[in-house]
Amino acid sequence: MNDGPFAPIGGGRKPRLRVVSKDGWVPAWPLRNGAPAAPSVHPELGAPSQLWRYVDRDGRVLGYVLRFDGADGKQFRPLTPWRKGEAVVWRWVSWDGQRPLYGLDRLARQPNLPVVVCEGEKSADAAERMLPGAVVVTSPGGARAASKADWKPIAGRRVTVWRDADEPGAKYAADVVAACTAAGAASVAIAEPPEGVAAGWDAADAEAEGWTPARAAAFVDVAKPIGATQPTAQQEADDAASESAKAPRRGVAAMIALVTRKNVKFWHSPAKDAFATVRVGDHNENYRLESREFARWLATAAYVNGLTPPSRATLDDALRIFAAQAISDGPEKEPIKRVGARDGKRYIDLGDDDWAVVELDDVGWRRRADHDIPIVRSAAMRPLPEPEVNDSGIGLFRPFVNALDDGFMLIVAWLLAALCALGPCPILIINGEQGSAKSTLCRLLRWLVDPNIAPLRAMPKDETNLLVAAMHSHVLALDNVSQISGEMSDALCRIATGGGFSVRTLFTTSDEFVAYLRNAIILNGIPSLTGRPDLASRAVVVRLKSIPEETRKSEVEFNAEWSAAAPKVLAILLDVLSSAMRKLPDVRLTRVSRMADFERLIVAACPALGWEPEEFLRAYRDNQNDVDATAIEGDSIAGAIVEMIERDCPSGWEGNATRLYDLLSDKVSENTRRSRAWPMNAISLGSRLERLKPVLRRNGIIVEKRHSGDRFITIRPATPPAAEN
Repeated sequence: MNDGPFAPIGGGRKPRLRVVSKDGWVPAWPLRNGAPAAPSVHPELGAPSQLWRYVDRDGRVLGYVLRFDGADGKQFRPLTPWRKGEAVVWRWVSWDGQRPLYGLDRLARQPNLPVVVCEGEKSADAAERMLPGAVVVTSPGGARAASKADWKPIAGRRVTVWRDADEPGAKYAADVVAACTAAGAASVAIAEPPEGVAAGWDAADAEAEGWTPARAAAFVDVAKPIGATQPTAQQEADDAASESAKAPRRGVAAMIALVTRKNVKFWHSPAKDAFATVRVGDHNENYRLESREFARWLATAAYVNGLTPPSRATLDDALRIFAAQAISDGPEKEPIKRVGARDGKRYIDLGDDDWAVVELDDVGWRRRADHDIPIVRSAAMRPLPEPEVNDSGIGLFRPFVNALDDGFMLIVAWLLAALCALGPCPILIINGEQGSAKSTLCRLLRWLVDPNIAPLRAMPKDETNLLVAAMHSHVLALDNVSQISGEMSDALCRIATGGGFSVRTLFTTSDEFVAYLRNAIILNGIPSLTGRPDLASRAVVVRLKSIPEETRKSEVEFNAEWSAAAPKVLAILLDVLSSAMRKLPDVRLTRVSRMADFERLIVAACPALGWEPEEFLRAYRDNQNDVDATAIEGDSIAGAIVEMIERDCPSGWEGNATRLYDLLSDKVSENTRRSRAWPMNAISLGSRLERLKPVLRRNGIIVEKRHSGDRFITIRPATPPAAEN
């Protein structure tokens, strides 16, 4: 028979049902829905010790191969579905005609990967785990049955046989080479067993010995192709073309040998992103595997070691192997992007050529160059000023900040939170008129926390671009923001307090990219940017005073003064953070706000700053009250509710959403009702109230919803009005 039901990977004639016995049995594979379950016990051999499931290209069951271990040793039995009339029956017999390969579904899913053939299902499973850059298959029936399988799905593929170390293994490999050649494989090679292995050694033994994916890939890649196995139409290709086809295989092996010789360490993040740690001079550097930096390092290392720099195809094949090694064999580490923590200590990446970090704990801080901290960098990151120990206080920083009222205190607090990354950091909003040095101050603040080649950026046009900017930096600094849409406000809130984001990787695929982000954020602009209550509750707003022309400094003069002061200011902040870490366990707050971790950190830092904790808490909560008031003034619904309670319903109001919508609509102008800021109907009003509840509560108005037949809303003052005499 030429066409089996499992043969056509890329198409072909439909299989014919064949009568194979005088009793009228015909094949019932691939199995259809509603068929009876396969038996779990053999009538004579009992329960199997292992079971392998054979499926077609679409994952539909073709049958099983089972192993039984007993007094007579191991035995294998096929189990296949048959039909007699309408009934489907499982029989302990093999497939009729040519038998299917084990792994047809993987062949169909990954048409561009090379193929490895092992003898037996157990070895095939082991090789599949060790070779993520290949598809591993086998044929049923053992070493003598290779010729009975249907090898047509191998057509056009590069095939390597992982040969068992015994005579039957040599016979099986030879039969597979002949069958794959006849089926039109692009090339066929045999990976000979290493010297000194025991008789019968196979891929399962290699896995048991601890072979890594890199070692397994190198073993397969150096196998020498046998003869000219191209299809007839290509047999006239010259030797140069043949050598060119073999080059990528040798190139991958060379890259694997190179990283082994260079002692490259592979690891992965909790999100399964793959990284490499390489030794450069006297320090370690960490690269994301798919980054240009790692490709550049690999090309440089190849050149220095007398190798041809890898082609794109060779690099892609090697990276797949390295990624598999990083994820399956490498340790899991949490990457540190500028700031992070490990083992109770905080780490700040200085961003210099030595890849040095500041290690910070409750004893003090120190510079460390040779370390194993998993810091990762983007190409846009720039070095922090080298901290310079000094006896000055935080007052050294004061002349560079022209903030009004408590603004200087709040800016210092934000800097400490951004450097420590102990918890969510408030969104710092810098307001001021033109010429108040908003952008200059923002660049200065970023210089102390997360310097970047582009320290300030415009507001991205959509959430995706915002996420890209946040992923490659610790501080997200947006300049001259005029307004913030609802979508962008929600995204900024999630980035500030920590949240997951999901986007499709490409428009042509359904793959999903998921990232968890928590960044320090700076926004500056002339108008108020806290119109949305959820952003307001996470924000600290600092207003700058105007700078008279007679006191304004040139940019060159200002930068020179700041360059001299910045290393000392950073060292002062590090001293304060170390002191805060000592005192933090003893800090207790009587009131806990949404940014409680931020409040606790700064309260712990107050003694080192020379501040009273109550002074900071008053400044922060006064700022929150001002921000809340601005949010209420900027929200038409919140403003209408405040007016309703203060003027019309001092004891409170109760009713359904429709009544409330009509009542509030009467309190605003027609232009407001027609604007996009006004809810379209009572349903959208209900959703809007959920956002407003926290800010209204902080301003003394309680909004509650309850159900009693109809949906009721209660709005009341937190403190009932005093009764009249």
